[in-house]
Amino acid sequence: MRNWRWIVWMACMMFAGNGFGQQRPLLTDDAEILQTGRIRLEFGAEFFQGQKYSLSGLEGNLTRLGVTSIQAGVGEYAEFKISGVAQDVLAVESRSEPVVPPTFTGDTTQDFGNLVLATKLKILGEKRRLPAMAFKFSVELPNANQENGLGTDETQFYTSLLFKKHFGRVQVLADLGIAILGSPVEAGKQTDPFTYGIGAVVSLHRRLNLVAEINGRQGPERVGNENRSQVRAGMQFRTGSIRWDLAGMAGLKQFDPDSGVIVGVTYEFQAFERKKDPVKIIKQ
Repeated sequence: MRNWRWIVWMACMMFAGNGFGQQRPLLTDDAEILQTGRIRLEFGAEFFQGQKYSLSGLEGNLTRLGVTSIQAGVGEYAEFKISGVAQDVLAVESRSEPVVPPTFTGDTTQDFGNLVLATKLKILGEKRRLPAMAFKFSVELPNANQENGLGTDETQFYTSLLFKKHFGRVQVLADLGIAILGSPVEAGKQTDPFTYGIGAVVSLHRRLNLVAEINGRQGPERVGNENRSQVRAGMQFRTGSIRWDLAGMAGLKQFDPDSGVIVGVTYEFQAFERKKDPVKIIKQ
């Protein structure tokens, strides 16, 4: 039974607010954390051409619906995030020899996307000469499964250092870390690639930003744990209290999509206020 997952996605849609960070449509994370009590909802869709799956041997056009995340500022130095995809739908265009044969029939397969739980801890605020710095660790749960041809059935772990620095109207983001990826075909084996992301946000107007990045992972390759890299470029624009985003992407590695389009929306609000310590009056 997967009904509990639908409860997660419906809960996501109940949030609303105003004020914004600089995340969507970039994959490279922001070193700044949300203020205590602030909630940020991001919701979008993605369409990728030429998506390949090494385990199932499938290739086709992938539509990702309900690309959702909820971030919460849980303290002066901490932020929690839950993210995932409500539905991945692959229109199969070709098949090669599978390592793990899928069991579905027809030319379309679909499944829930993997769920990611992440925590970000503030190390340093941005100074005149120093960038903002944070530490992030996350776990990716294997919701998508091998039977549908879209998953690996392996839990994955990530840790990284995040950096952010302003240069006038330009914000530069950097995400450098290590992943621990279990092998879906060799018991007891794992791959530990280096992960990276370099991005920029350029403010053209108080309601319009241009964004770009390169993001991926590089290390020893095993089936199901291939290297990945992609570039994204697009814009963020505000209408009222909502920020919209639109971007295009291009894959740089064999198992990245050939190209794609990303659209989404961000909404933020103050859910609760930080409790202030009572002032103690000392009697003379």
